Amino acid sequence: MPKFKKRINIENATVFKLEYRDGSGEMKEKEFTSYKSMEQFHSRQEAFLYLDFHRYAKVDDKWNRFLKLRSPFVFSGRDKLFKQNFQRSE
Repeated sequence: MPKFKKRINIENATVFKLEYRDGSGEMKEKEFTSYKSMEQFHSRQEAFLYLDFHRYAKVDDKWNRFLKLRSPFVFSGRDKLFKQNFQRSE
C-alpha cells in the first residue's frame, strides 16, 4: 500500500523566499516574513528589468518550492499530477 504524503499548508509557513534577477543580471534572493510582503515586493519590481524565478515557503524548517497560480498553491514535487492533467486536456 503506498504511503501518503503529508499535505503542506502554506498558512503554516514562517518565512518566504524569492529568487530573482535584477537589471545587473545576477541571481539574488530575498526573504520575507509574510507572503503578502513578498508579493508587494514583486509587484513593485515589475516596471524594472526584473525576472522572478522561484518562490519558497519554509514549513517545518524545510524550504518548499511552490508555484503561484491564481487560486491554489501547488508545491514542487506534487506538480507531476498537475502537469499530467494539463497535458491531457490539450
